[in-house]
Amino acid sequence: MILVIEIVCCSILFAILLIWRIKTKPEWKIQDMPKVLQKKVVRKREYRRKNFKIFTEKEKTLKRLPFYILSVVLLTVMMWFAGARSFAKGFIYSFLLCVIVKLVCVLVIDCGWYAHNKKVWIDGTEELAPKSYQNYRYYFGTIPRAMLIAAFMAVFTGFFVDIMPRMENDNYADKYTEVNDILNEAVKNYKVPGISVMVVDSEGILFSDNYGKCKSSQTPFVVGALGKSFTASCIMKLSREGSLRLEHTVDRYVDAKKYFKDPSDAKKITIRQLLNNTSGLGVYQHLGNAKIVNKNGQYTYANINYDLLGKVIESVTGETYNEYLTKNILKPLGMYNTSADERTAKENGLIQGYRNYFGVNLPSAAKFPDEDSWATESAGYITSSAADMGKYLQMFLRGGYGVVSEKGISTMLYNRVPTEKSGKYQYGMGWLYTDEYVEPVFNHSGRAQNYMSSMYLLPESDMGIVILADTNDYLVTNDLMDQISNKVMLTLLGHAAKELDPYAYEDSHMIINLIYIALVIVGIVEIIRARKWKRNTEGNMIINIFLHLLLPTAIMLLPVIIGVPYWVIWEYARDSFIVLTLSAFLLYIGGLMKLKK
Repeated sequence: MILVIEIVCCSILFAILLIWRIKTKPEWKIQDMPKVLQKKVVRKREYRRKNFKIFTEKEKTLKRLPFYILSVVLLTVMMWFAGARSFAKGFIYSFLLCVIVKLVCVLVIDCGWYAHNKKVWIDGTEELAPKSYQNYRYYFGTIPRAMLIAAFMAVFTGFFVDIMPRMENDNYADKYTEVNDILNEAVKNYKVPGISVMVVDSEGILFSDNYGKCKSSQTPFVVGALGKSFTASCIMKLSREGSLRLEHTVDRYVDAKKYFKDPSDAKKITIRQLLNNTSGLGVYQHLGNAKIVNKNGQYTYANINYDLLGKVIESVTGETYNEYLTKNILKPLGMYNTSADERTAKENGLIQGYRNYFGVNLPSAAKFPDEDSWATESAGYITSSAADMGKYLQMFLRGGYGVVSEKGISTMLYNRVPTEKSGKYQYGMGWLYTDEYVEPVFNHSGRAQNYMSSMYLLPESDMGIVILADTNDYLVTNDLMDQISNKVMLTLLGHAAKELDPYAYEDSHMIINLIYIALVIVGIVEIIRARKWKRNTEGNMIINIFLHLLLPTAIMLLPVIIGVPYWVIWEYARDSFIVLTLSAFLLYIGGLMKLKK
C-alpha cells in the first residue's frame, strides 16, 4: 500500500516539475527531441546568442549524474518505508516505481500535454510539429533507455536496502561480534571440527559465517531430525491439494502388513497423530516392527512416525520421497545443496563427519539409512547447507511463500500437543514450541551418528537461526552445543544468557574417561589377582560375587535399565559401548578364573 502511494505521489510530483521546467525553459525539452528539431533550434539567432548547445548522450548522462545519485538516495529511503528489506525487493520496488513514473511522463506529459500545447513550442519550429512534437513513436522509443537507467539505479537501491538493517541496528556489530565469539570458542574449547551458522529474517540474510573445517555456507551437513519439518511440509502440501487428509488412518495409504507387527494398529493411527508423535508407537521401533506400545494420543517422540510419513508420501505421489521433496519444496525455494539422497549429498560436497572417542573426534563417514534403519530419510537423513536452511526458515517467516500454504504453515506450528504434564513444551509437526524464553520460540535439534544441528524460528522478532556441526558426542558435546545454540539465540534477541564454561568439555571427558579407566583397570587387576586367588574368608566370597557377577551383570544390563537398546549405544556412543562391554568381559573372565581355582 505504501509503495502504491509513493508511486502516485512521485508521478504527480514529476509531472508538475516537468511542466514547470518546460514552461520556464522550453529549449530544455529540445535536448531529448529528434535531431532534425535540434538542428533547427541551434540555427535560430536567439539561441546562437545564448550559446545553446545540444549535448551528446555521454554529456547528458554526466550532467544528470548528480540527479541519479540523489534519486538512488531518495529511492532507498522510500523503498525502506515501503517495506523492502532485501536486495530483491529493493530492486523490484524501485525499478517498478521508476518505470511507472517514466510511463506517466511519456503518456501524460509528452504524448498528451506537450505534443498538443502550442504555447510551449519554440517559436519557428511549429512546422515540424507533426514530425517532432507529435511523434509518439519517438516518445515511446525513449522508454528502453529509461528502463536501462532505472535498472542501474534499482541495483544500487537494492544493495543499500539490503545493508540498511545492519546500519539501522545500533547493536548490530556488538550482537553479531558476540555470536562470532561464541562459535569461535565452541570450535576451540569444545573441539567441534566445523560449524556453519545462518541467521535470516523474512527479507534476507542478517548474519552468516563458518568456523573450523567448514569453509562455506553452501556446504551440506546431515541435519538429522530437522528433516522432520521437511516431511511435515510435504504432508501439508499434499493435504492442501486433496491427495490425503490428516484425519485418515495410515492403513488407507500404506501396506500395514509390510510395516506393522499387528496390521490392525494401522487402523488406529491417523496421519495427524504421526505428525504430532502421538501414535503410540515405540521410540526405538523401525519399519517392519511398528507396534502401538504407548497410550494412543499421548506424546512420545519416535522416528517411526516420520518413517511412516515418508512411505505415505511415496504411496500417494508414486514418487520416491527424495523426488517429491526436491520437486515440490527444495527447487521452488532454490535449495540446490539439499537432498534426501546419498549420492546427491556426496556430489554436493557433504562435509566430513566425526565421531567422538574418549574426547577425541575421529573422521567417520556418514552412514545413510536403508529400509530397516531406525531413522530413514524422512525422519532424519536429509542433507542441507546453512544457506539452504536459511531459505527454508524464510519460507515459514513469509507464511509459506507460495510453496506451502499459509494454513499449512500455521497447522505445523500451532497444532501442538504437550510433551509433558506442565505443558511448558509442546510439539507441533516437525517443530517443538516453548515459551520459556523472552518470546515464543519454535525449534528443533538434530542428531546423526556424526552430525549435530539446531534451528530456531522466532516469529515475533522475524528471525530464523540454524547452526550445523559435523560431529556427534552423545555424552558431552551434544549438550554443550544445545547450550551454545541457546546462547546464540538469546544473544540475537538482545538478552543475557548463561555463561559457558570453557573447560566443560575437557572436565566432563576427563571424569568420564577416569570412570572408563577405573572399570577396565578393575577388570584387569581382578584377572591378575585371580592367578593367586584363594577362597579363604566369607568376606572375600561376598566381594567376589559382587565383582564378578553383580557388577558386570549390572553393566551389561545398563542399557535395559535406562531403556536404550545396545545398538543405539553402539551407533551413538561407541566408546561407551566398547568400555562397558570390555570391563564386563574382564570381570566375568576374572570370576571364571577364580571359580576354576
